[in-house]
Amino acid sequence: WLEANDLRENTLIVFTADNGMSMGHHGIWGKGNGTYPANMYDTAVKVPTLMSRPGHVPQGEVEPGLLSHYDLMPTILDYVRLGYTIGNVRDLLPGTSFAATLDGAIPAGDLSVVVADEYGPTRMIRTKSLKYIHRYPDGPNEFYDLGNDPNETVNAIDDIAFRSIIRHMAKQLQEWFDRYVEPERDGSKQDVKGRGQIDLVSGSNEAFAQDVTFMRDL
Repeated sequence: WLEANDLRENTLIVFTADNGMSMGHHGIWGKGNGTYPANMYDTAVKVPTLMSRPGHVPQGEVEPGLLSHYDLMPTILDYVRLGYTIGNVRDLLPGTSFAATLDGAIPAGDLSVVVADEYGPTRMIRTKSLKYIHRYPDGPNEFYDLGNDPNETVNAIDDIAFRSIIRHMAKQLQEWFDRYVEPERDGSKQDVKGRGQIDLVSGSNEAFAQDVTFMRDL
């Protein structure tokens, strides 16, 4: 349709997903909430993200930098030349624009990404080579040296060689949530139970697919 209407070269297409999926990895079949407590393995957390605009976005290239879904909004706003002109959104929301990366100007860099688990009090911070997972209130916590253990087979949380790094990453993680979390939906303090979610942000009682009637007998 885009090509038929001569819109393809003027349209940025973004294809992504909401979660990964462990297909037997680590003995798990499912996503992050396929275990209790929830897991943060890369197979469950990493998602595909493909972007295309012929003649503008470099084709056939893979960006090695770490990006997150919370980077998409500032990126799209910048890409369409709106920037952060909507109120004080720059201060209220996380995320870094990678619009310049789409233009082929600069790489995304080596930023950390933070992941929150909506099904309970599990949080994670990851760099290209390190991953720290924190579970409230009392663990179990995890740390992986991804540079030497890319398949996350050895939990090095008690390795004294990483003690200062773990302490630093834990501090970064806490500071990130102190800045951005909404207190009424803070999974580290809320009693997350039942199906494992507090509720939709909208407050609707029909928060789950099985609560909604999709078809009725005619």
